[in-house]
Amino acid sequence: MEQQFEEISFKRLTEILMQSISMIVAVTIIAGIIAFVYSETMVVPEYESTVSLYVNNESGKNTDKILGTDITASQMLVDTYIIIIKSNTVLNEVCAKLEEQGIEGYDAESLAKKIDASATNETEIFGVTVRDTNPKHTYMIANIIADVAPPIIKDFVEASSVKVIDYAKEGKRVSPNIQRNTILGLLIGLILSCGFVVLREMFDMRIKTEDDLTKMFELPILGIIPDINDPQNKKSGYYYYKRGSRNYEYRKEERTYGRSAENEYVSKNKTNSK
Repeated sequence: MEQQFEEISFKRLTEILMQSISMIVAVTIIAGIIAFVYSETMVVPEYESTVSLYVNNESGKNTDKILGTDITASQMLVDTYIIIIKSNTVLNEVCAKLEEQGIEGYDAESLAKKIDASATNETEIFGVTVRDTNPKHTYMIANIIADVAPPIIKDFVEASSVKVIDYAKEGKRVSPNIQRNTILGLLIGLILSCGFVVLREMFDMRIKTEDDLTKMFELPILGIIPDINDPQNKKSGYYYYKRGSRNYEYRKEERTYGRSAENEYVSKNKTNSK
């Protein structure tokens, strides 16, 4: 078996795959369809909405110039503000506002898992993104955070403020990515089907050709028994002994088995020595 593994060349590999190309194509297409249907019908879609906020450091508001240190201080405050926004103090207030609008089922712990905040390219601007299965809830939660968080942040961090740059809009679908999942399904189907075909060939120990016989036993081939059912052998003609006769006849036409076919043969009388 090791010898078989070593001697599978690229040409032989291509032949093996081409022999089962119909099965490979079918499995690949079926896998892609399954991935598409699963992503479209079984996976719950998720949506995202983002609100943009600006951090303003008011420590230098008595001067007419904006110093580099003020900008650096504002950038450093971003991380602090993000922690405050995801705190229970802010999120409990957000949940209360949601209940006032008739939206229930949220608490501070579950809301924190739906919120992500990060600075934009190391600037004083940061975004708060809300991810949820309801597209309307995503932008409502994000906008409530934008309204609730600034006064709470100002209470904790003096000489600073947060201003809203852009309020969130209704959430856009971000998951599942149907196109990506379908392509992945096609690739997985292709890889699995090709792998199955190759492994099946590698572990198939049946003797199919003279080369297989030589490789397995390392002995010379003395002769080959033709397959009488092979269409090529049927059309090529052959010699045979006629019953009750010492002569043999040659048949030119395709073989017909049975005694009734004896009249179809063309006789060529040749002497056969014992």
